[in-house]
Amino acid sequence: MASLGELGGVVPYTSYSARSSYLKENSDVIEHFTKAIQRGLDFVHHNDAKTVAKVILKQFPDTSLNDLEEVVKRYKKIDAWPKTTEFTKESFQHMQEIMIKAEQLEKIVRFEDLIYEK
Repeated sequence: MASLGELGGVVPYTSYSARSSYLKENSDVIEHFTKAIQRGLDFVHHNDAKTVAKVILKQFPDTSLNDLEEVVKRYKKIDAWPKTTEFTKESFQHMQEIMIKAEQLEKIVRFEDLIYEK
């Protein structure tokens, strides 16, 4: 038996969708949002499980600090959190394969067809 996170590989589950016009007119919002996510990832990677658990505890009101700390430890052990917000071609392909198997996507979308700018 293994964790889905452990077996699932890298899946770009944090993403946002917007019209091209919004991206052009609000590039600062997109940049700040991306930087905030990266700061969160950096925090998780640079702190121990107890510190992370204490910070996110309010988001899980029915979970004890000890239980949440154990969950964070497990996630850290299997390297479940990505290191960067970068959206790679491989991770996009992997996400689509999962969606097709779950019958949530009919066909593969070409990575090159995405509007993605760093």
